[in-house]
Amino acid sequence: MMVTTRHLGMRLDNETHELDLVAKAFQAISREISYQGLAKALLMEALGYSAASRGAILLSGQRELLAKADASFPRERANFLASFPPNAQFRLPTDLAEEVLDRKQTVVRQADAESSALINPAKVPSGKIAQLCLPLIHQNWAIGVLYLEADGDADVFTPRCVWVISMLANQAAVSFESVRLFEALRETNMWMVRGQQIGGMGSYRWNTRTLLSRGSRECYRILDIDLDVNPVPFEVFSSRVHPEDYPALEQALTEAISTKSPFAHEYRVVHRNGNTLHVAAVGQFDEGPTGDLELEGIITDVTQRKAAEQALADARNELARATGLTSLGELAGSIIHEIDQPLTGTIMSAEACLRWLAMDPVQAAEARKSVARIIKQARRAAEVVTGVRSLLRGTQVHFAEFDINEAVAEVLLLSKREIERAGVIVRTDFDRSSPQVEADRVQVQQVALNLVRNAIEAMAEVEDGNRILALSSGVSDGMISVAIADTGGGISPADRERVFETLYTTKGAGLGLGLSICRKIVKLHGGQLWVEENGRCGARFIFALPLRQAVQTSESR
Repeated sequence: MMVTTRHLGMRLDNETHELDLVAKAFQAISREISYQGLAKALLMEALGYSAASRGAILLSGQRELLAKADASFPRERANFLASFPPNAQFRLPTDLAEEVLDRKQTVVRQADAESSALINPAKVPSGKIAQLCLPLIHQNWAIGVLYLEADGDADVFTPRCVWVISMLANQAAVSFESVRLFEALRETNMWMVRGQQIGGMGSYRWNTRTLLSRGSRECYRILDIDLDVNPVPFEVFSSRVHPEDYPALEQALTEAISTKSPFAHEYRVVHRNGNTLHVAAVGQFDEGPTGDLELEGIITDVTQRKAAEQALADARNELARATGLTSLGELAGSIIHEIDQPLTGTIMSAEACLRWLAMDPVQAAEARKSVARIIKQARRAAEVVTGVRSLLRGTQVHFAEFDINEAVAEVLLLSKREIERAGVIVRTDFDRSSPQVEADRVQVQQVALNLVRNAIEAMAEVEDGNRILALSSGVSDGMISVAIADTGGGISPADRERVFETLYTTKGAGLGLGLSICRKIVKLHGGQLWVEENGRCGARFIFALPLRQAVQTSESR
């Protein structure tokens, strides 16, 4: 009985020692987080436990192995071969590949040295060898092969030895799958970080209750915040926002939070070294892990885009200036021509006046006629100068709400004497239910006055009773329109667009600036001015203005 107890104790001690070795082997394998480290750790533990003198492990980044299991696998398949000796080549015999890879069976056998899967050019084996080959299985997928080889017969790989090595292989298979997932996650993160760096954008998540935020590395760079500040207090973030832009940003955030609507805003960020970046932030709200309302989105560095837009605007302005200089000669020639005529008439009338006054007796009546012609020619020259000044100077627009019907009615009142002298009948059809328009009242009246005078002049050759001036208004699709129609000779289709060109006129006299100035004013308001036929005779000029000014141009400001 004493002998039995002693033998039992020795066996328990051996098993305890063996389990201790297995546990340490498990720990060594589990610590590895790379393909190379895992493969080498498993091979060294298997060689150390067994009586094998040579071995190899082939690991695959895919969930299956090719039938040709050797070191020639392409790199993109993320395969790795570990062997001992290190310079050995690994080639599975066909029959072993079928058993291990196809049927996923563990093979223990004795074979001739020619059947060795390890080819060591420095030492070619001879005689008999023992082979142990088993698949590395994870979720029924063969993700690798463990091969051990020893000189002699197959008795060196005892059932218990095979059982322990199989446990090590199973642990390695689980660890290898973790490494595969870790590598995939690291690669995804690497591409995400690289993509954010190239695109100049960073992702963030902001808790609206705690006012703490988390962000990607690129987000920290854009905002010039140290990486060890995690999470980022709102005070740190707001200290980077340009002081002039912070009130608008705060208001945009408040409105987005109250309505839980998508957030989008552009502002400037000032770095600690004084550099200023233009950024665009977008995001949407959802519920965070703690149940708090959180804003998740992207911040993009748009500094280069802003610089490109400014450069483009400068180029356009320069082109416009160059274009203006190119046409300056033509404009100057037209102005000289238009002013030269009244000046020549003024000189001739003044000389005639002197002659009438020098006669004896003085011809006072004729002298007065000459003076009247001088005044008329001087006024004509003054009108040319006024028109040129209105065309070339920067128009200042002052937006305010007013009733456009009342404004046009005032124009008719101002033109009453002119309308009566011309024998024109006025008819109006204003939409009295139309809302007020946001525009420059004086300039809109200038447009209407010019169109009314053009209509009166267009009917000068029409018989009395047929000179009808019709004015109407209406609202459609956020625009309010005013139409001024006459029963004159009309405008030919070929001239309907050209009449708005600077220096083009269909009148016998005039510089051709009136309609050009009118269209400029309407465009500054974001509207349109065009002409069309008025039934069987005459023309109808229509200008349409937006009821509200969404964006005001720099000229208007």
